[in-house]
Amino acid sequence: MANFIAIDLDSQGLYVVAGDTRRSGLKITHAVPWSADTSADGDVPPILTVETASAIGETLRDKLRAANIAPAPIFVSIGRDRVILKEVKYPPVDPVEEPAVVRFQAMKEMTESPDDIVLDYAPLGDSDGERWAMVVVMRKDLFNAIQTLSQKLGQKLVGVTPRPYAVAAVLSRALAAGVVPPPAEPTEAIAALTLSPAGGEFTIVRGGEVTFTLAIPAPVVANETMLIAQLRRNLAVYAGQHPGHPVQAVYLADGGDVWAERLRSALSVPVHAFDPLMEAVPEIPATLRGRFAGAVGLLAGRSADRLPINFAAPRKPEAPKDPAKKRLLVVAAMALLLCSAILAAGRYYVQGVQAQLTGLYAQRDELKSQITQTGPDAIRLKAIDAWTKREVNWLDELYELADRMPADDSVRLNMLTATAIQADKTGKQEAQANVEIRLAATDNTAATRLSDAFVRANPTANKYYAGTNINFSGPLPATSGNKHTYGATIRLKLNRREPEEYTLINRFTPAKTTSGATGLGSTPDPGTTVVVAPAPQEK
Repeated sequence: MANFIAIDLDSQGLYVVAGDTRRSGLKITHAVPWSADTSADGDVPPILTVETASAIGETLRDKLRAANIAPAPIFVSIGRDRVILKEVKYPPVDPVEEPAVVRFQAMKEMTESPDDIVLDYAPLGDSDGERWAMVVVMRKDLFNAIQTLSQKLGQKLVGVTPRPYAVAAVLSRALAAGVVPPPAEPTEAIAALTLSPAGGEFTIVRGGEVTFTLAIPAPVVANETMLIAQLRRNLAVYAGQHPGHPVQAVYLADGGDVWAERLRSALSVPVHAFDPLMEAVPEIPATLRGRFAGAVGLLAGRSADRLPINFAAPRKPEAPKDPAKKRLLVVAAMALLLCSAILAAGRYYVQGVQAQLTGLYAQRDELKSQITQTGPDAIRLKAIDAWTKREVNWLDELYELADRMPADDSVRLNMLTATAIQADKTGKQEAQANVEIRLAATDNTAATRLSDAFVRANPTANKYYAGTNINFSGPLPATSGNKHTYGATIRLKLNRREPEEYTLINRFTPAKTTSGATGLGSTPDPGTTVVVAPAPQEK
């Protein structure tokens, strides 16, 4: 005969398990599903509310009688989406005072009225001189509906626990029984996963404690691509919050191994499937066995004393023996009431801020969309910019060359040759062009001064002109009246300058010549003044 009945409340049905926890371990005797998958005549339970609780209780009572399940105290599990979980920290206090202090800390950060909720918590340990706890909250109207359900069943309600804590208990039972391979490090984090048409839950368990849990919506479960993306995102979120404790493996409650094979190839951690019923009640189809994880977990947690959250008997302050402690509790209660009043008044402000945040989120999404749409244009502009970095402002270079020519007509230009330097396979250039300047000078010193002028033009070594050198070719053929009889060649590598780096804007007067031409053009008449305007600057 079973001594407890566990009911898992699903948005699309109920899953009931009866078992015996009085002997060593847990023995499951009955399992009864009530959902759309098991009803051929459309007999599907509605979502549990205060209004539907009585009808659900009466129908379920008849189903339990038909399954020969004897009356027994009731445990109920509710989904992750029906509760609020929040980590809180608080100073070390006496165990008698702890529940009041935790409740006070939790209510400071919640917008719900204390009269509308049921609150319990599970201690998580100490860190940096402070204590941590996982606070779990459910709405009181749901708790009242569960109480009505148990009354219609004619049984005592002994426990109401969030499904993630029940699933953590059933996973511990499966690991202890050797049904699935244990993680390499028993004290490290593992993930428990439940899936059904109504949705799913992703829960991280570390050292037997629930440290992280998220609900998976039904539309995500219905789409394999979305589900895999959601699981990867959940693993990444947890890894970001707990970088020192990576998830060792994912354990999927799936009696038919329907999802496990697909997830193994998609996730970066090992995936193991296990049957929560562990071969008990073989008449339950394999496709439904995974949905009993919550109900079996309630009984497994009861058997091993591993249900830290129980809304039917939440942690409450004990009666203080010391009057001073009693006064402290009174002060804490008054402070809690004051904070509750402040929170109630602040809820309206919070609602306004939330509306503002919604607008900002929409604006952020719009900006992200614009950035995504303009991404290709940015890439093209970057490529164009890289291409223009190879250009040389030749008008400015010729302008500065004219300014460097000696005004005493001691040097004349015979030929200027510029050859572009091709980029290598990686797109890099040692410089933009090789420049060769052939000169005719009155002496070698005059040609050397022009070569030195290129070196002095660099603000830092080799910035504009690199590898400048001069070679003297010896005397040039003499002509009547020509004094430029010494040949020289200046060679250098030219680096690109930005337009604003060409700062020469003065007027200058070129050298006066008397006769002849040593280069490729004619020589201006004596006394002619040439005004050279600055080269147009690029924008």
